[in-house]
Amino acid sequence: MRDEMTATLNIYKWPSQAFWRYFELQALKQLKYDRPILEIGCGDGQFSSLLFREIDDAIDINPGAVERCRMLAGGPYRRIRCLDARELQFSEGGYGTIYANCVMEHIPDISRVLAGCYRGLRPGGRLFMTVPLDTMNDHLLFRWQWYARVRQKQLAHVNLLDERGWKDLLRNIGFTLVEFRPYLSGEACRFWDRLDSPGCIGLGRYRIAPILGRAFQLAPVGLRNRTLTNLSKWLTGKARGKAGLGPACAEVLIAQKAPAERMQ
Repeated sequence: MRDEMTATLNIYKWPSQAFWRYFELQALKQLKYDRPILEIGCGDGQFSSLLFREIDDAIDINPGAVERCRMLAGGPYRRIRCLDARELQFSEGGYGTIYANCVMEHIPDISRVLAGCYRGLRPGGRLFMTVPLDTMNDHLLFRWQWYARVRQKQLAHVNLLDERGWKDLLRNIGFTLVEFRPYLSGEACRFWDRLDSPGCIGLGRYRIAPILGRAFQLAPVGLRNRTLTNLSKWLTGKARGKAGLGPACAEVLIAQKAPAERMQ
C-alpha cells in the first residue's frame, strides 16, 4: 500500500490530492480495459501512467497539461490532442474503452459528452469514469450548507449527482448496464477535506497548495525524500483506518454499451 501512496505523492505533492488519488488507483487497478482506449481529461498523464501500458488516444482542455503529457518520458500515450470534450467528434463504434478519471463532474452539458461516448464505443464497449457523489457534502470538515457550496465552487463540481442521477442519465443515453464501485468512504472524505481545504485558500494559481508545492521543490533533495517517506507512511495508516467507514462519497461508474447481438 505504501508504495502506491508514495507514487501518488510523487505526482501530486499536496497530501490531500495524493490521498484521494490513492483510493482511485486501488479501485481502477481492479478493472480490465479493452483497446482501443480513449482517455478524456488526461492532464499531464502521470496518474494514468501508473495504470496503463498503452493508451491509443487522449484529450485535455488545458494546453499546458497536454504539452507536459507529450513530454512525459515513458508515457503510455500514442496520440494526444488539446480539445474540449464537448467538441470531440466521435466516429461510430471505434473504442473498446473510454476512460475519464475525475473529469465528468467538471464538464457542463455533460449529457452531450456522455452521448458522444456512447456513440464512440463499439458494441459491448465500456465507459469507465470516477466521480464524487453528492454524498460528499455530508462528509466534509463542516456540515454547514454554505460550506458545501463554497467547496463545490472551489472544486468546480458542476455535476454532483447521486447514484440514481448518474444511472438515469446513462440509461437515458442508451447504456444498458450501469455498475457502481465505491472507493472513497465518508470518513476518508472528511479526512481528505481536512487536508485539502486549507490548500484552497487564495485565488487561482496563488492558492496555498500550489505555492507550497513550488516551494517544496526548492528544498534539498534529502529533505524532500524524507518528507515524502514520512507523509506516505502517515497517509497509508490513515487510508487503512478509514477505508469503508461510512457511505460512499466517490465511485467508479462502469457503463456498458449493449453487445452487437442485443442491438440488432
